[in-house]
Amino acid sequence: MFQRMVLLSLMCLTACGGSRVPTGPGSPPDATEDGWAVASFEDQGVQRSWFDWLEHDIQEGTVEMPDAVVVARDGKLLYERYWNGFTRDEAHDLRSATKSLTSLLVGIAHERGILPDLDAPVLSLLPHLLPVRNPDPRKERITLRHLLQMRSGLACDDWDPKSPGNEEEMYDTDDWVRFMVDVPMKDEPGTVTHYCTGGVVLLGAVLEHASGRTVTDLSREWLFAPLKVQDFAWEAAGKKGTDTGGHLRLRPRDFLKVGQVMLDGGRWQGERLVSAEWVAESSKALGPLGDAAYGHLWWSGPIVIQGVTVEVFFARGNGGQYVLVAPSLGLTAAFTASHYNEAGSVLPLVLFGRYVLPAVLGFERPGPGAAASPGPTRTSPSAQPGPGRTSSRTR
Repeated sequence: MFQRMVLLSLMCLTACGGSRVPTGPGSPPDATEDGWAVASFEDQGVQRSWFDWLEHDIQEGTVEMPDAVVVARDGKLLYERYWNGFTRDEAHDLRSATKSLTSLLVGIAHERGILPDLDAPVLSLLPHLLPVRNPDPRKERITLRHLLQMRSGLACDDWDPKSPGNEEEMYDTDDWVRFMVDVPMKDEPGTVTHYCTGGVVLLGAVLEHASGRTVTDLSREWLFAPLKVQDFAWEAAGKKGTDTGGHLRLRPRDFLKVGQVMLDGGRWQGERLVSAEWVAESSKALGPLGDAAYGHLWWSGPIVIQGVTVEVFFARGNGGQYVLVAPSLGLTAAFTASHYNEAGSVLPLVLFGRYVLPAVLGFERPGPGAAASPGPTRTSPSAQPGPGRTSSRTR
């Protein structure tokens, strides 16, 4: 199914304004004080010609423009480019890729004893919101684990505009958390998977109530300070709390650090941030969700290119915000883009599968202009409605 969808998406990835000439150092990237070691393609055994072709195809309009592409291998940053007027110093809206960082925060809170039991009922952790509307015994059985797996049983489906808990309905309220606990039930918790942004907002509310601190403070101490991330911003969940389901802003180089932490089993340059067990559980395919497999707020699936299968897991958000991790290759790549609610939202999968993976796998490639671009790769995650695609919000 994905192969057909990507073919259709590629037909839509045509020129539509903006500067097609990249900025940024390319390879090797600049060494700054943000914690990244840098290397060249040659240092890492990566074929430079594939990245030359990537830039060529973007400039010629063969594929649509991203806003940023940054790539690291074996813990070293080896490629950094920007388009559309974006720069290294500009934080980008990550949309629903934010959810995967929320998973990390929940994991850290669990391991620090702030949320000791992932099977604890959510309503018991938010007693100040009781009683709730639409009371139902099933609602009392929703756990933190169910929210992490998008299996709350609430009548919440962001891919169904008629769903009572659809994110657009939530956005129109002042108190997103109250809205979500009042949503009626549809299924027994843990039995059916539906993509529900509001459920991840509930996780943020539980984090803040259990710790007595804001998500901004927690993320700064637990993640961003160790990662040397200074420029980050969470948005509000209406007029109360934090939007942990989307719209976190990070610079692309800092977004990539999240992928590196996951690749290194929860460590950043030797410092343990979260356990390897949490990373494994988060990225493990627990079942299908739409076009890919889902774990604890992380997606996963295989990419097959020229007969080679590469297993990847990733965070992703509407418009083309992705961080992809290929453990077998020691590879992580971050992409940002502005193709909100467009076919171009799948662009990072195309760029990763068509250019980045062949370069790292060592497939030979002539320089730009010498041959036509190769056929599309076959991958699991597709261009059908994905995280946050129903939302028109650009907040």
